[in-house]
Amino acid sequence: MFKISIFRFAFVLLLFVTSFSVLSSGQHLPLSQDELNLQQPIPIAPRQQPITISNPSTPPKPTPPQARRNIGVFFDKLRSGKAITVAYLGGSQTAGIGASNPERTSYRVLVTEWLRKKYPKSQLTEINAAVGGTGSLYGALRARRDVIAFKPDLVLIDFAINDANEDEGSAKKAIEGLLRQLLIVPQPPEILLLYSTTAKRDVRNEWCESIAAYYQVPSINLQDQLGALIDSGKVKPSDFWRDGVNPSDAGHRIYAELITNFLDEQEKLKATPIVRNLPPPIVSDEMNYGEFKAIAEIKHDATWRNESSTDRTLPTILLASDKTGAQIEYYFEGTVIGISYRMGPDCGIIEVLIDGKAAPIPLAKIDCYDSTAHIGTRIIAGGLGPGEHKLTIRVTGERNPRSSGNHVRLGYVLVGGTRPERL
Repeated sequence: MFKISIFRFAFVLLLFVTSFSVLSSGQHLPLSQDELNLQQPIPIAPRQQPITISNPSTPPKPTPPQARRNIGVFFDKLRSGKAITVAYLGGSQTAGIGASNPERTSYRVLVTEWLRKKYPKSQLTEINAAVGGTGSLYGALRARRDVIAFKPDLVLIDFAINDANEDEGSAKKAIEGLLRQLLIVPQPPEILLLYSTTAKRDVRNEWCESIAAYYQVPSINLQDQLGALIDSGKVKPSDFWRDGVNPSDAGHRIYAELITNFLDEQEKLKATPIVRNLPPPIVSDEMNYGEFKAIAEIKHDATWRNESSTDRTLPTILLASDKTGAQIEYYFEGTVIGISYRMGPDCGIIEVLIDGKAAPIPLAKIDCYDSTAHIGTRIIAGGLGPGEHKLTIRVTGERNPRSSGNHVRLGYVLVGGTRPERL
Protein backbone atom coordinates (compact mmCIF):
# COMPACT_ATOMS: atom_id res chain seq x y z
CA MET A 1 0.00 0.00 0.00
CA PHE A 2 2.73 2.44 0.92
CA LYS A 3 4.66 1.71 -2.27
CA ILE A 4 1.60 2.37 -4.38
CA SER A 5 1.02 5.72 -2.62
CA ILE A 6 4.66 6.69 -3.28
CA PHE A 7 4.22 5.97 -6.98
CA ARG A 8 0.98 7.97 -7.18
CA PHE A 9 2.59 10.95 -5.46
CA ALA A 10 5.54 10.86 -7.78
CA PHE A 11 3.25 10.70 -10.85
CA VAL A 12 1.18 13.75 -9.73
CA LEU A 13 4.37 15.67 -8.95
CA LEU A 14 5.73 14.91 -12.40
CA LEU A 15 2.55 16.22 -14.06
CA PHE A 16 2.70 19.46 -12.05
CA VAL A 17 6.30 20.16 -12.94
CA THR A 18 5.65 19.48 -16.64
CA SER A 19 2.66 21.81 -16.76
CA PHE A 20 4.55 24.60 -15.03
CA SER A 21 7.46 24.37 -17.40
CA VAL A 22 5.17 24.55 -20.44
CA LEU A 23 3.34 27.62 -19.16
CA SER A 24 6.52 29.42 -18.23
CA SER A 25 7.96 28.80 -21.71
CA GLY A 26 5.05 30.78 -23.32
CA GLN A 27 3.39 27.74 -24.91
CA HIS A 28 -0.37 27.22 -24.47
CA LEU A 29 -2.16 24.07 -23.76
CA PRO A 30 -4.69 23.01 -26.37
CA LEU A 31 -8.27 24.14 -25.58
CA SER A 32 -11.38 22.03 -25.73
CA GLN A 33 -13.97 22.68 -28.48
CA ASP A 34 -16.32 24.38 -25.99
CA GLU A 35 -13.49 26.63 -24.86
CA LEU A 36 -12.66 27.45 -28.50
CA ASN A 37 -16.27 28.45 -29.20
CA LEU A 38 -16.27 30.84 -26.25
CA GLN A 39 -13.12 32.55 -27.52
CA GLN A 40 -14.44 33.30 -31.07
CA PRO A 41 -15.74 36.90 -31.69
CA ILE A 42 -19.54 37.17 -32.08
CA PRO A 43 -20.31 38.16 -35.73
CA ILE A 44 -22.22 41.52 -36.13
CA ALA A 45 -24.55 41.94 -39.09
CA PRO A 46 -23.52 44.88 -41.31
CA ARG A 47 -25.71 47.98 -40.92
CA GLN A 48 -28.03 48.27 -43.91
CA GLN A 49 -28.49 52.06 -43.70
CA PRO A 50 -26.61 54.73 -41.79
CA ILE A 51 -28.38 56.19 -38.81
CA THR A 52 -29.38 59.77 -39.47
CA ILE A 53 -30.93 62.45 -37.30
CA SER A 54 -33.66 64.42 -39.04
CA ASN A 55 -33.46 68.19 -39.12
CA PRO A 56 -36.99 69.70 -38.96
CA SER A 57 -35.78 72.92 -40.54
CA THR A 58 -34.50 71.15 -43.64
CA PRO A 59 -37.20 70.63 -46.31
CA PRO A 60 -37.62 67.04 -47.50
CA LYS A 61 -35.87 66.06 -50.69
CA PRO A 62 -38.25 65.70 -53.64
CA THR A 63 -39.11 62.18 -54.64
CA PRO A 64 -38.27 61.08 -58.19
CA PRO A 65 -40.95 61.96 -60.76
CA GLN A 66 -43.74 59.41 -60.94
CA ALA A 67 -46.40 58.66 -63.50
CA ARG A 68 -49.32 61.08 -63.36
CA ARG A 69 -52.67 59.91 -62.13
CA ASN A 70 -55.60 59.81 -64.49
CA ILE A 71 -59.17 60.88 -63.70
CA GLY A 72 -60.72 57.50 -64.42
CA VAL A 73 -62.49 57.43 -61.04
CA PHE A 74 -64.54 60.42 -62.20
CA PHE A 75 -65.60 58.62 -65.38
CA ASP A 76 -66.43 55.44 -63.45
CA LYS A 77 -68.91 57.50 -61.44
CA LEU A 78 -70.41 58.95 -64.62
CA ARG A 79 -70.78 55.51 -66.21
CA SER A 80 -72.56 54.25 -63.11
CA GLY A 81 -75.12 57.07 -63.37
CA LYS A 82 -74.19 58.73 -60.08
CA ALA A 83 -74.90 62.39 -59.42
CA ILE A 84 -71.72 64.34 -60.17
CA THR A 85 -70.36 67.75 -59.17
CA VAL A 86 -67.72 69.51 -61.27
CA ALA A 87 -66.02 72.61 -59.84
CA TYR A 88 -64.11 75.22 -61.83
CA LEU A 89 -61.63 77.20 -59.73
CA GLY A 90 -59.78 80.01 -61.45
CA GLY A 91 -59.59 83.62 -62.58
CA SER A 92 -61.18 85.65 -65.36
CA GLN A 93 -60.73 83.04 -68.12
CA THR A 94 -62.58 80.48 -66.03
CA ALA A 95 -65.25 83.06 -65.18
CA GLY A 96 -65.79 83.59 -68.91
CA ILE A 97 -64.55 87.16 -69.26
CA GLY A 98 -64.32 87.92 -72.97
CA ALA A 99 -67.17 85.60 -73.90
CA SER A 100 -70.32 87.24 -75.24
CA ASN A 101 -72.35 85.34 -72.64
CA PRO A 102 -70.22 83.68 -69.91
CA GLU A 103 -73.09 81.35 -68.92
CA ARG A 104 -73.48 80.07 -72.47
CA THR A 105 -70.26 80.50 -74.46
CA SER A 106 -67.37 80.26 -71.95
CA TYR A 107 -65.11 77.20 -72.04
CA ARG A 108 -66.35 76.32 -68.55
CA VAL A 109 -69.95 76.00 -69.69
CA LEU A 110 -68.99 74.27 -72.94
CA VAL A 111 -67.02 71.58 -71.11
CA THR A 112 -69.90 71.01 -68.69
CA GLU A 113 -72.35 70.67 -71.59
CA TRP A 114 -70.04 68.17 -73.30
CA LEU A 115 -70.10 65.99 -70.18
CA ARG A 116 -73.88 66.25 -69.87
CA LYS A 117 -74.46 65.20 -73.48
CA LYS A 118 -72.04 62.30 -73.14
CA TYR A 119 -73.60 61.05 -69.90
CA PRO A 120 -77.28 62.10 -69.96
CA LYS A 121 -78.26 59.64 -67.22
CA SER A 122 -75.96 61.26 -64.66
CA GLN A 123 -77.15 64.41 -62.90
CA LEU A 124 -74.27 66.87 -63.23
CA THR A 125 -73.91 70.01 -61.09
CA GLU A 126 -71.46 72.77 -62.04
CA ILE A 127 -69.76 74.93 -59.40
CA ASN A 128 -68.48 78.22 -60.79
CA ALA A 129 -65.77 79.14 -58.28
CA ALA A 130 -64.00 81.61 -60.56
CA VAL A 131 -63.05 85.09 -59.37
CA GLY A 132 -61.62 87.38 -62.02
CA GLY A 133 -58.35 89.15 -61.32
CA THR A 134 -57.25 86.71 -58.59
CA GLY A 135 -54.63 83.98 -58.51
CA SER A 136 -53.83 80.82 -56.60
CA LEU A 137 -52.95 82.69 -53.37
CA TYR A 138 -56.54 83.81 -52.98
CA GLY A 139 -57.72 80.50 -54.44
CA ALA A 140 -55.91 78.49 -51.77
CA LEU A 141 -57.40 80.58 -48.96
CA ARG A 142 -60.95 80.24 -50.27
CA ALA A 143 -60.75 76.63 -51.47
CA ARG A 144 -62.52 75.16 -48.46
CA ARG A 145 -65.36 77.68 -48.58
CA ASP A 146 -65.88 77.86 -52.35
CA VAL A 147 -65.03 74.32 -53.52
CA ILE A 148 -64.45 71.67 -50.86
CA ALA A 149 -67.72 72.48 -49.07
CA PHE A 150 -69.62 71.21 -52.14
CA LYS A 151 -67.79 67.84 -52.21
CA PRO A 152 -66.89 67.94 -55.91
CA ASP A 153 -65.95 64.85 -57.92
CA LEU A 154 -63.73 66.76 -60.34
CA VAL A 155 -61.97 70.12 -59.90
CA LEU A 156 -60.50 72.02 -62.85
CA ILE A 157 -57.99 74.68 -61.73
CA ASP A 158 -56.68 77.52 -63.89
CA PHE A 159 -54.65 80.31 -62.29
CA ALA A 160 -51.80 80.22 -64.81
CA ILE A 161 -52.22 83.74 -66.20
CA ASN A 162 -52.76 85.49 -62.86
CA ASP A 163 -49.91 83.63 -61.17
CA ALA A 164 -47.50 85.03 -63.76
CA ASN A 165 -47.68 88.28 -61.75
CA GLU A 166 -46.58 86.55 -58.53
CA ASP A 167 -43.08 85.58 -57.46
CA GLU A 168 -42.17 81.92 -57.91
CA GLY A 169 -42.05 81.04 -54.21
CA SER A 170 -45.50 82.43 -53.45
CA ALA A 171 -47.08 80.78 -56.49
CA LYS A 172 -45.62 77.38 -55.61
CA LYS A 173 -46.71 77.69 -51.97
CA ALA A 174 -50.24 78.52 -53.06
CA ILE A 175 -50.59 75.70 -55.59
CA GLU A 176 -49.19 73.19 -53.12
CA GLY A 177 -51.53 74.37 -50.37
CA LEU A 178 -54.47 74.20 -52.74
CA LEU A 179 -53.67 70.66 -53.91
CA ARG A 180 -53.07 69.39 -50.39
CA GLN A 181 -56.42 70.77 -49.20
CA LEU A 182 -58.23 69.00 -52.02
CA LEU A 183 -56.37 65.70 -51.61
CA ILE A 184 -56.58 65.45 -47.81
CA VAL A 185 -60.38 65.21 -47.55
CA PRO A 186 -61.97 61.78 -46.89
CA GLN A 187 -63.30 61.52 -50.47
CA PRO A 188 -60.80 63.52 -52.53
CA PRO A 189 -61.90 64.77 -55.94
CA GLU A 190 -60.05 64.16 -59.16
CA ILE A 191 -58.01 67.23 -60.12
CA LEU A 192 -57.07 68.66 -63.50
CA LEU A 193 -54.73 71.65 -63.83
CA LEU A 194 -55.15 73.94 -66.84
CA TYR A 195 -52.55 76.36 -68.16
CA SER A 196 -54.35 78.93 -70.27
CA THR A 197 -52.26 81.69 -71.82
CA THR A 198 -52.04 85.18 -73.30
CA ALA A 199 -51.10 86.43 -76.74
CA LYS A 200 -47.55 86.94 -75.40
CA ARG A 201 -47.36 83.29 -74.22
CA ASP A 202 -45.75 84.49 -71.00
CA VAL A 203 -47.36 82.05 -68.58
CA ARG A 204 -44.87 80.41 -66.17
CA ASN A 205 -46.55 77.03 -66.13
CA GLU A 206 -43.32 75.29 -65.08
CA TRP A 207 -43.87 76.62 -61.55
CA CYS A 208 -47.18 74.83 -61.28
CA GLU A 209 -45.94 71.77 -63.20
CA SER A 210 -43.23 71.03 -60.63
CA ILE A 211 -45.90 70.84 -57.91
CA ALA A 212 -48.33 68.90 -60.11
CA ALA A 213 -45.65 66.31 -60.92
CA TYR A 214 -44.83 65.86 -57.23
CA TYR A 215 -48.48 65.10 -56.42
CA GLN A 216 -49.02 63.16 -59.69
CA VAL A 217 -51.86 65.48 -60.72
CA PRO A 218 -52.65 65.56 -64.48
CA SER A 219 -52.48 68.82 -66.39
CA ILE A 220 -53.22 70.28 -69.83
CA ASN A 221 -50.68 72.72 -71.25
CA LEU A 222 -53.08 74.91 -73.21
CA GLN A 223 -50.30 77.42 -73.83
CA ASP A 224 -48.20 74.93 -75.81
CA GLN A 225 -51.14 73.37 -77.61
CA LEU A 226 -52.61 76.72 -78.61
CA GLY A 227 -49.18 77.99 -79.60
CA ALA A 228 -48.77 75.06 -81.97
CA LEU A 229 -52.13 75.86 -83.59
CA ILE A 230 -51.15 79.52 -84.03
CA ASP A 231 -47.68 78.69 -85.38
CA SER A 232 -49.19 76.30 -87.94
CA GLY A 233 -51.61 78.98 -89.13
CA LYS A 234 -54.71 77.10 -87.99
CA VAL A 235 -55.67 79.80 -85.49
CA LYS A 236 -55.29 83.57 -85.76
CA PRO A 237 -54.44 85.40 -82.49
CA SER A 238 -56.84 88.22 -83.43
CA ASP A 239 -59.66 85.68 -83.64
CA PHE A 240 -58.76 83.96 -80.38
CA TRP A 241 -58.30 86.94 -78.01
CA ARG A 242 -60.30 90.12 -77.63
CA ASP A 243 -57.62 91.92 -75.62
CA GLY A 244 -54.60 89.61 -75.70
CA VAL A 245 -55.64 88.02 -72.39
CA ASN A 246 -59.32 87.06 -72.32
CA PRO A 247 -60.58 84.77 -75.11
CA SER A 248 -63.42 85.62 -77.46
CA ASP A 249 -66.24 83.14 -78.05
CA ALA A 250 -64.04 81.50 -80.69
CA GLY A 251 -61.16 81.31 -78.20
CA HIS A 252 -63.36 79.76 -75.53
CA ARG A 253 -64.53 77.14 -78.07
CA ILE A 254 -60.93 76.20 -78.86
CA TYR A 255 -60.06 75.94 -75.17
CA ALA A 256 -63.12 73.74 -74.65
CA GLU A 257 -62.15 71.50 -77.56
CA LEU A 258 -58.61 71.02 -76.25
CA ILE A 259 -59.95 70.17 -72.79
CA THR A 260 -62.62 67.75 -74.04
CA ASN A 261 -60.06 66.04 -76.29
CA PHE A 262 -58.03 65.35 -73.16
CA LEU A 263 -61.10 64.14 -71.28
CA ASP A 264 -62.00 61.86 -74.16
CA GLU A 265 -58.62 60.13 -73.82
CA GLN A 266 -58.88 59.95 -70.04
CA GLU A 267 -62.25 58.24 -70.31
CA LYS A 268 -60.57 55.21 -71.91
CA LEU A 269 -58.06 54.65 -69.09
CA LYS A 270 -58.34 52.30 -66.16
CA ALA A 271 -58.82 54.39 -63.05
CA THR A 272 -55.79 54.95 -60.87
CA PRO A 273 -56.32 54.35 -57.13
CA ILE A 274 -57.48 57.24 -54.97
CA VAL A 275 -54.68 59.00 -53.07
CA ARG A 276 -54.87 58.11 -49.37
CA ASN A 277 -51.51 59.25 -48.00
CA LEU A 278 -49.84 62.47 -49.04
CA PRO A 279 -46.07 62.92 -49.22
CA PRO A 280 -44.48 65.64 -47.07
CA PRO A 281 -44.72 69.16 -48.52
CA ILE A 282 -42.16 69.89 -51.21
CA VAL A 283 -42.27 73.69 -50.70
CA SER A 284 -44.49 74.61 -47.73
CA ASP A 285 -47.69 73.72 -45.93
CA GLU A 286 -48.47 77.32 -44.89
CA MET A 287 -51.24 77.70 -47.47
CA ASN A 288 -53.18 74.66 -46.31
CA TYR A 289 -56.05 76.58 -44.76
CA GLY A 290 -57.91 79.87 -45.04
CA GLU A 291 -60.23 81.89 -42.81
CA PHE A 292 -62.37 84.88 -43.82
CA LYS A 293 -63.36 87.59 -41.37
CA ALA A 294 -65.69 90.36 -42.60
CA ILE A 295 -63.93 93.61 -41.68
CA ALA A 296 -67.27 95.35 -41.04
CA GLU A 297 -67.70 92.96 -38.08
CA ILE A 298 -64.49 94.20 -36.45
CA LYS A 299 -64.84 96.88 -33.79
CA HIS A 300 -64.38 100.35 -35.32
CA ASP A 301 -65.02 104.00 -34.56
CA ALA A 302 -67.22 106.66 -36.20
CA THR A 303 -64.65 107.45 -38.90
CA TRP A 304 -65.91 104.31 -40.64
CA ARG A 305 -69.35 103.54 -42.06
CA ASN A 306 -71.10 100.44 -43.37
CA GLU A 307 -71.77 100.25 -47.09
CA SER A 308 -73.87 97.55 -48.77
CA SER A 309 -72.46 95.47 -51.63
CA THR A 310 -73.98 93.13 -54.22
CA ASP A 311 -70.63 91.77 -55.39
CA ARG A 312 -70.72 88.02 -54.66
CA THR A 313 -66.93 87.97 -54.13
CA LEU A 314 -67.17 90.43 -51.22
CA PRO A 315 -69.25 90.55 -48.02
CA THR A 316 -72.71 92.09 -48.27
CA ILE A 317 -71.53 94.88 -45.95
CA LEU A 318 -68.23 96.66 -46.60
CA LEU A 319 -66.43 98.89 -44.13
CA ALA A 320 -65.89 102.26 -45.86
CA SER A 321 -64.20 105.56 -45.11
CA ASP A 322 -62.62 108.54 -46.84
CA LYS A 323 -61.29 110.11 -43.64
CA THR A 324 -57.54 110.60 -43.58
CA GLY A 325 -56.06 108.68 -40.67
CA ALA A 326 -59.07 106.42 -40.18
CA GLN A 327 -57.75 103.05 -39.08
CA ILE A 328 -58.85 99.65 -37.84
CA GLU A 329 -56.93 97.06 -35.84
CA TYR A 330 -57.36 93.31 -35.77
CA TYR A 331 -55.47 90.68 -33.76
CA PHE A 332 -54.89 87.31 -35.43
CA GLU A 333 -52.86 84.13 -35.18
CA GLY A 334 -51.36 82.78 -38.37
CA THR A 335 -48.38 82.99 -40.69
CA VAL A 336 -50.39 84.04 -43.77
CA ILE A 337 -52.31 87.32 -43.87
CA GLY A 338 -54.13 89.37 -46.47
CA ILE A 339 -57.15 91.54 -47.16
CA SER A 340 -59.80 91.87 -49.83
CA TYR A 341 -61.28 95.22 -50.81
CA ARG A 342 -63.29 96.90 -53.53
CA MET A 343 -61.42 98.73 -56.25
CA GLY A 344 -63.06 101.54 -58.19
CA PRO A 345 -62.73 104.93 -59.93
CA ASP A 346 -63.14 106.93 -56.69
CA CYS A 347 -60.85 104.89 -54.47
CA GLY A 348 -57.76 106.03 -52.56
CA ILE A 349 -54.66 104.51 -50.98
CA ILE A 350 -54.31 102.55 -47.75
CA GLU A 351 -51.29 101.47 -45.75
CA VAL A 352 -51.07 98.21 -43.83
CA LEU A 353 -48.94 97.49 -40.76
CA ILE A 354 -48.19 94.26 -38.93
CA ASP A 355 -47.18 94.57 -35.29
CA GLY A 356 -46.71 98.30 -35.77
CA LYS A 357 -44.34 98.03 -38.73
CA ALA A 358 -44.99 98.36 -42.46
CA ALA A 359 -46.25 95.04 -43.79
CA PRO A 360 -44.10 93.22 -46.35
CA ILE A 361 -44.77 93.79 -50.03
CA PRO A 362 -47.33 93.44 -51.59
CA LEU A 363 -49.44 94.30 -48.56
CA ALA A 364 -47.58 97.39 -47.34
CA LYS A 365 -49.28 100.10 -49.44
CA ILE A 366 -52.30 99.51 -51.65
CA ASP A 367 -53.69 101.74 -54.39
CA CYS A 368 -57.38 100.84 -54.60
CA TYR A 369 -58.02 102.78 -57.81
CA ASP A 370 -59.26 101.18 -61.03
CA SER A 371 -61.46 102.42 -63.83
CA THR A 372 -64.09 99.77 -63.02
CA ALA A 373 -65.38 98.40 -59.72
CA HIS A 374 -64.21 94.89 -58.77
CA ILE A 375 -62.54 92.90 -56.01
CA GLY A 376 -58.90 93.46 -55.09
CA THR A 377 -56.74 91.17 -52.96
CA ARG A 378 -53.28 91.46 -51.40
CA ILE A 379 -51.79 88.49 -49.55
CA ILE A 380 -48.50 87.66 -47.80
CA ALA A 381 -47.86 83.99 -48.52
CA GLY A 382 -46.45 83.06 -45.12
CA GLY A 383 -43.31 83.87 -43.20
CA LEU A 384 -44.88 85.54 -40.17
CA GLY A 385 -43.73 84.15 -36.84
CA PRO A 386 -45.96 81.98 -34.67
CA GLY A 387 -48.26 83.54 -32.13
CA GLU A 388 -50.52 86.57 -32.11
CA HIS A 389 -50.04 89.53 -34.46
CA LYS A 390 -51.73 92.90 -34.85
CA LEU A 391 -52.97 93.99 -38.27
CA THR A 392 -53.51 97.72 -38.80
CA ILE A 393 -55.23 99.17 -41.87
CA ARG A 394 -55.09 102.96 -42.28
CA VAL A 395 -56.53 105.44 -44.79
CA THR A 396 -53.64 107.62 -45.97
CA GLY A 397 -55.71 110.33 -47.63
CA GLU A 398 -53.60 109.91 -50.78
CA ARG A 399 -55.01 108.89 -54.13
CA ASN A 400 -54.06 107.93 -57.63
CA PRO A 401 -54.00 110.98 -59.96
CA ARG A 402 -56.72 109.32 -62.03
CA SER A 403 -59.00 108.72 -59.05
CA SER A 404 -61.91 111.01 -58.28
CA GLY A 405 -61.66 110.42 -54.53
CA ASN A 406 -59.85 108.64 -51.72
CA HIS A 407 -62.63 106.27 -50.63
CA VAL A 408 -61.63 102.94 -49.09
CA ARG A 409 -64.01 99.96 -49.03
CA LEU A 410 -62.74 96.94 -47.09
CA GLY A 411 -64.06 93.40 -47.50
CA TYR A 412 -62.39 90.53 -45.62
CA VAL A 413 -59.34 89.88 -43.50
CA LEU A 414 -57.78 86.69 -44.90
CA VAL A 415 -55.84 84.51 -42.44
CA GLY A 416 -53.99 81.30 -43.28
CA GLY A 417 -51.49 78.86 -41.85
CA THR A 418 -53.52 78.44 -38.66
CA ARG A 419 -54.96 74.94 -38.79
CA PRO A 420 -53.75 71.36 -39.16
CA GLU A 421 -54.14 69.68 -42.53
CA ARG A 422 -57.55 68.26 -42.00
CA LEU A 423 -61.06 69.58 -42.47
